[in-house]
Amino acid sequence: MAPPDPVASFIARWTKAETAERANYVLFLTELCDLLGVPRPDPAGPDTAQNAYVFERAVMFHHAGGKTSSGRIDLYKRSAFVCECKQYANVALETAELALAQATDSAPAKKGKIARGSEAWDRAMFEAHGQADRYARSLPTDEDPPPFLLVVDVGHVFELYADFSQKGKACLPFPRRPRPSHPDRRSRPRGGPRQAPRRLARPALPRPGEQMLQEKYRAIAM
Repeated sequence: MAPPDPVASFIARWTKAETAERANYVLFLTELCDLLGVPRPDPAGPDTAQNAYVFERAVMFHHAGGKTSSGRIDLYKRSAFVCECKQYANVALETAELALAQATDSAPAKKGKIARGSEAWDRAMFEAHGQADRYARSLPTDEDPPPFLLVVDVGHVFELYADFSQKGKACLPFPRRPRPSHPDRRSRPRGGPRQAPRRLARPALPRPGEQMLQEKYRAIAM
C-alpha cells in the first residue's frame, strides 16, 4: 500500500479548520515549513533587531505629534516576507441561499463570522493586505523592505504580493495577471466611500499531486 501523500494529508487536515486564527496560524505555518522542507521560524529573543525569522515580530508605528504604538507581524523573515494571517468561516449554505446571501453581502456561515466567498470576506482580505503593507513600512530603516507580502486565510488561501525593487512602495499581486474590470475610484461621487478593487481570482490550496504549493512558496521560505 502506497504511503499517504503528505500534501493531500496537509490539505485534508487544514481545510477543516476555521475561525480560530490565533489558535491555528502558528501550527499551520510550522507544518507548512515541514511540508516544504524549509527551516521552521526561530525562537524570538528579547532583542527585536536580532529576530530575523520569527513569529510575532514586534514593530513600532510612528504617528503625528511624535506618538508611537506597537504592533506584531504574524510571521516575519528579514529580506524575504511579511506574513499576515486571518481565518474565516466556511460557507455551509445551499446554493440558492448562498447566492442570495452573497447578493446582499451577508453570507455568514456562523453568527458574527465572516464567510469565505462573500464580499465581506473579500474586503477583509483586502484590509489584511493593507495591514501587512503597514507592517512592512514600519520596519526599522536599516532593514530593507521585504520583496513579498503574504496574506493567508489559514487552511484556505494564500495571497502573494511582490515588490522586487524592495523599495516598499508598490507591492502588487504576484504573479501579475490582467485585473478584471472594476469601478475606478475616479468614477465614484466626490466624497463617496472608497471601494475595494475587485480581487484577482485566488486559488484554494492546491489539490493533491499538484506542485504549486511547493514551487510557489519554497523560494520564499528559503
